[in-house]
Amino acid sequence: MSEAKVYTNVKNVRHVTAVQNKKTVYKNVVASPFILKWPNVHTDLGQTILTQLVKTLTPLGSYRKECKSIKKKDKKSASTAIPKPDLHDRVHVGINQVTRFMEAYIEKKQTSTQPVDKTPVIYICKREIKPLQLCQHLLYMAALAQIKIVPMPAEAESKMSQALGIKRACVVLAEIMENKEESLRLSAQEIPCIDAPWLTNALQQQPVVVYRSDATIKTLKTTGPPPKQKNQQKQQQLKRKNQEEQEATSKKIKV
Repeated sequence: MSEAKVYTNVKNVRHVTAVQNKKTVYKNVVASPFILKWPNVHTDLGQTILTQLVKTLTPLGSYRKECKSIKKKDKKSASTAIPKPDLHDRVHVGINQVTRFMEAYIEKKQTSTQPVDKTPVIYICKREIKPLQLCQHLLYMAALAQIKIVPMPAEAESKMSQALGIKRACVVLAEIMENKEESLRLSAQEIPCIDAPWLTNALQQQPVVVYRSDATIKTLKTTGPPPKQKNQQKQQQLKRKNQEEQEATSKKIKV
């Protein structure tokens, strides 16, 4: 059943009449082929990756709690007395820290040819990041560095932050080693890589590679002024131009 909407305010009535007088216009919009898409992760795979990641990050949270308790008891004692977990220096938390690491990693990868024994993987809770444009650059950096980026399932940020012992952890980059974090490394292999041939080809200065991308055309429904109003607007614009030209010529004659 359709509901009848009653407008009592004068402003609302004017707005409705103005919208009704407008003409419905359909415009075709072509999507850009240079926009990267986030990789699709199955729900079961995302949950297994989350449990593995929380299990791996839990020693870091306990290490932070022990350091805080020691500082409260004795301010003079240093936190270096507690042995650091092996993963402490290989985990980067936050958008800023991950961005700095990615910048250095990309620069190092382009200059050096030595094999790397660590596999960086980005775990991002893009559902909790608002607006998403704050972390959109990480998608392009991951494509350029050719590393995996894993969108985490819903409510993953709270579990990751509890494991790390901090308030928020929407982005975590872990440098995975083969013999130590084998479960994370194997699960990351199931995540598809981000393909951006136009980006890698431009930076490596290689010959031009022709590639095809599926063009997506969308139809946008919008409103426009009716033909009478368009003609009136054109006439008003012509009158304004003529008046401006006449004023300019009169000023020149006076000078």
